[in-house]
Amino acid sequence: MKRRGRISVGGCLAAMVSMCVAGRVFPTPTVAAESPTTSDYEQVIAGRADKILATIDGMTADARGRVRGVLLDFYRSLNAWHDAHGARRKELRSLADDASKAELATLDGQLATIRDGFVERLSADLTAEQVAAVKDGLTYNVLHVTERAYQEMIETLNDEQKVQIHEWLVEARDLAIGEGSSEAKHAVFGKFKGRINNYLSQQGYDLKQEERGWQSRRKAAAEIGTTTRESK
Repeated sequence: MKRRGRISVGGCLAAMVSMCVAGRVFPTPTVAAESPTTSDYEQVIAGRADKILATIDGMTADARGRVRGVLLDFYRSLNAWHDAHGARRKELRSLADDASKAELATLDGQLATIRDGFVERLSADLTAEQVAAVKDGLTYNVLHVTERAYQEMIETLNDEQKVQIHEWLVEARDLAIGEGSSEAKHAVFGKFKGRINNYLSQQGYDLKQEERGWQSRRKAAAEIGTTTRESK
């Protein structure tokens, strides 16, 4: 099954984030023989690639074409890998014996190789900042939405805490780009959100209280905005 879902990143923090290897597809000899499913999927990933490319400035036309090809190859490779191994990987995650852990490590290693190869190919044409922007596009900007939400929710975060949150969200994003669906990407961020929440609790924050305060501020700001609009 092809993966086409979109991850939702709106609303409050709790709702936002609880979130063959070559895979090259060649055209068949005649139009009549072309698979409609394959054709539809190619259109979907082409649209996704073009949307990401639209956010990247400073590329020549040749570089843009190469990066687009890298993105399309990445989508195809991930789709092929998850079709072949995704169900088994999910099953292995629920098992605790040594053999299952070793098999899971092997599969995760294969996926890491796909991710690393993708980043290496991107880096031939893009700066580190542009590569990060591509990763953001692949993960629906969840990193920045979540980071901003934490900073708005806890206004007293110090610089060290902000850096730690950012580093864990970057790690989440870099893993999430290799997942095969929006739900799986969301789950990666959700795992790291749990780590961040534990860290903040250890730092002395009452997260339930902080979130109540945040929601109250958001509600008050919305009411002021409504009053302002009505008075015009």
